[in-house]
Amino acid sequence: MVHRKSGILLHLTSLPSGWGIGDMGPMGYRFVDLLWAHGQSVWQILPLNPTEEIYDFSPYNSTSAFAGNSLLVSLEMLVEEGYLCNDDLPSRFGSPDADFKRASSVRKKLLQKAYDCFFPSDEFQLFCKTNEWWLEDYALYQALKSYYRLPWYMWPQDLRMKEPGAVDMAKEKFADYINKEKFVQYVFYDQWGKLHHYAKSRGIGIFGDMPLYVAHDSADVWANQEMFCLDDEGMPLEVSGVPPDYFSTTGQYWGNPLYDWEIIEERGFEWWIKRFEHAFSLYDMVRIDHFRGLVAYWAIPFYESTAVNGRWVKGPAERMFAVLKNRLGDLPIIAEDLGDITDDVRQFMDDHDIPGMRVLLFGMENPKGNIHIPFYYKENCVAYTGTHDNNTVTGWYSEEASPQAIRNLALYLGHKTDVSSVSRDMIRLVELSVAKLVIIPFQDILGLDSSSRMNKPASREGNWRWRMHEDMMSAPVLKWFKEITGLADRC
Repeated sequence: MVHRKSGILLHLTSLPSGWGIGDMGPMGYRFVDLLWAHGQSVWQILPLNPTEEIYDFSPYNSTSAFAGNSLLVSLEMLVEEGYLCNDDLPSRFGSPDADFKRASSVRKKLLQKAYDCFFPSDEFQLFCKTNEWWLEDYALYQALKSYYRLPWYMWPQDLRMKEPGAVDMAKEKFADYINKEKFVQYVFYDQWGKLHHYAKSRGIGIFGDMPLYVAHDSADVWANQEMFCLDDEGMPLEVSGVPPDYFSTTGQYWGNPLYDWEIIEERGFEWWIKRFEHAFSLYDMVRIDHFRGLVAYWAIPFYESTAVNGRWVKGPAERMFAVLKNRLGDLPIIAEDLGDITDDVRQFMDDHDIPGMRVLLFGMENPKGNIHIPFYYKENCVAYTGTHDNNTVTGWYSEEASPQAIRNLALYLGHKTDVSSVSRDMIRLVELSVAKLVIIPFQDILGLDSSSRMNKPASREGNWRWRMHEDMMSAPVLKWFKEITGLADRC
């Protein structure tokens, strides 16, 4: 019999805290307790990598595929761990939405203060040695970026091209800054390890997220330029995105440089093996964002302004997964298979027994033959009401659902619904489905409207900012959610 599970989607930045955004502090532990107390066994989060203002603090455009986001470091935990005193903490400031800029300013100052008093321990030295393969490049990249205040492809040529002499001189010149960056990463991974361990002790699995692509201005691209499709100046030849789809009539122009898969394969996919190993050390299961890009990817000329004029290119999935399975064994992954998914992608997932996603909001407009409607679900999938890229269920019903979709929903439910009950009705549908894992965004459990949406794809401002209020952790609807989880045999 399949072990049925239920979980909640909520990124750490959406947790309550007194300093701008949610973090890995006490509220993270309290949320784990909430999951446990309400019969949940999975906590899905968004990527934990560093974010930047230039990308609107999107967790899907990071300066590193391996580093942790210093904005998620808990100030309260820094006190508990002895790096700071209570008197060092600034006054709490209210911010109903995530205030990334202020949170960054506060943490930057206090992490510097913690570092100034830090004496390298054996544990720190072990962390640096274990993670040297990515940490050295990342720390130097951060030092140089701070100094030049420019992306790497605009640095002096010798540093841009990572000439050994220039790199050695930079390491000597910025030695203290580099060590501070290593300290910040040490603190991040220590705090995350403790929170992850606590979740596991409560029987809660962490469901992480791995973006397929990395940002052009990142330590990964700078340190491994030969692995990406770049010209002699370090600029992309073709970039990532998707063709016109449900979210946008002009497609989505993401702008990440594409991988040079021929070079990567010649190197035995070693960088990707390390990336998967790293992800599996952080999470209990991993969603591969834009999974279809491993089977075939949309290549857009860099100079284009939209994603319309791209082309499909065959990806390395078969060869890479053979290597990954040989090295790592079973891969606890879930494919993000939304959007324009062709038969070859579905066949690859079936051949490798990789679960995909089913999103109820995609099923109501035209249920016939639609894999996102529950009577077409299969056990080996992860079912959602909506994801972080969708409107909330209440927002969808109020603002986006067509009259036909509303009629279809009423027929499927056996009764008419309304804005006050549509979230519960749609949660019930996915919880009672055959899907072995169901994930519900916390906003949908609370029945919140579109003002609580996390992200709007193809828009570049105002995303990722929703935060819960502390009293939402004791909302009366959570009792009902526990009951429906139990009825669905998912507790």
